[in-house]
Amino acid sequence: MTNRVIEQYTTGQLVLDGTLGHLTSKESMLLQLLWRKLLDTFATSASELADAPPAPPDAAQRSSKRSARTHAAPPEKPATSWFGFGAAAKREDASYRQTVAQQAPASSCPPPFAAQARARTIRDAFWAATLCDHPDVLVLRFLRARKWNVDDALAMLLACLRWRLDEEVDWVVWTGESALNLALMQRGMGAIHKTDRLGQPVLYIPVRLNDPSAQPQEQMVDYTVYLMEVARILLHPPAEKVCLVFDTTDMAMANMDWSFFKTFLHYLEHYYPECLGLVLIYNASWVFNSLWKIVCPLLDPVVASKVHFAQSQADMLKFIAPENLPVAYGGTNAFAYQYVMPRANENAPMADEGARGAAVDARRDACERFEAITRRWAGVDSAASNPLALADERAAAADELVAASKVMDKHVRARTLYHRIGVIDSDLNIHW
Repeated sequence: MTNRVIEQYTTGQLVLDGTLGHLTSKESMLLQLLWRKLLDTFATSASELADAPPAPPDAAQRSSKRSARTHAAPPEKPATSWFGFGAAAKREDASYRQTVAQQAPASSCPPPFAAQARARTIRDAFWAATLCDHPDVLVLRFLRARKWNVDDALAMLLACLRWRLDEEVDWVVWTGESALNLALMQRGMGAIHKTDRLGQPVLYIPVRLNDPSAQPQEQMVDYTVYLMEVARILLHPPAEKVCLVFDTTDMAMANMDWSFFKTFLHYLEHYYPECLGLVLIYNASWVFNSLWKIVCPLLDPVVASKVHFAQSQADMLKFIAPENLPVAYGGTNAFAYQYVMPRANENAPMADEGARGAAVDARRDACERFEAITRRWAGVDSAASNPLALADERAAAADELVAASKVMDKHVRARTLYHRIGVIDSDLNIHW
């Protein structure tokens, strides 16, 4: 049976079925129906959202409310690695709880989180979650993930909104790297560099650099959400997914964090659906091969179909062009991860309350215009709406919304490493 994920790299063509601009007439009607049902929920209080799916047993958890947390994490049980041995014996040192903010210039830190912006309704929660995405791109992820079952997709989307509120993802976006563990950022456990042969951003995870005992568990959870939110900025249609390189070179049993791995998979499946394009397991060691028998049954079948073992540098070159692939993996790119600390005043626009308020208001107006045209397009107010006649008007409203969201971004999101090294510019254009 042909693996469509791998076949893309043979043909050099992304499979775009079910994505914006590549919908069948039936898929367009299902998108319209999902919007109709979603809009019907918008006036409902966000407090009435159903609980998000429970995390798997032993998954990594936060031990405190993010927005009330200081830079020193509260005491917690020591981290453990696979099967509970190997990582918990290390004595806590000075770097265990040290955040980026404790070493960065004080003027680089974002101002206190604007908690007054919290969502009151499902409408608020949805527009907060879209950030700079085209709304249809976000909604279509949930439809594809639930195989175009509208009710299932709506339930999944609303559960995601509940999770984002409970986990205070807006706090992670606002505070950025300032609240993250400094040593973790410096190790480069997750480095995004260039794209694969399909134009998908590549996220490298060198497992040997993972030390579950080197930072509080909740800081690892924060780092995971941070990485996923940064990746969202880098996903520009038609490339709507990432390529993940899971580098197992020189890994040991103590490097594998069972709790973190469960959390990572849970987030991908439930809260960042259809964001994973390919997983390359590079240089699988006997340790990883032993653990794979345990991991594989945990994977969603769709995720499992995206996993490919690359045992050699030649295998890697099938998926990533040599000029984009780091030398360590057989390419010619001289990339070596180095964390660049936040710079003085880089988040000054966040402290400009007047400019921030104006940008937020402009974006809210754009949301309302898009919502109004979408209500007509989806037939919420009248069954006589003509979706085809409204398509151009709605597309223009979506473009205006994305543009307003990009203007607002610098006022509500702390700058990241990828802004500092020039990958993301001030208008959120990407420069690889």
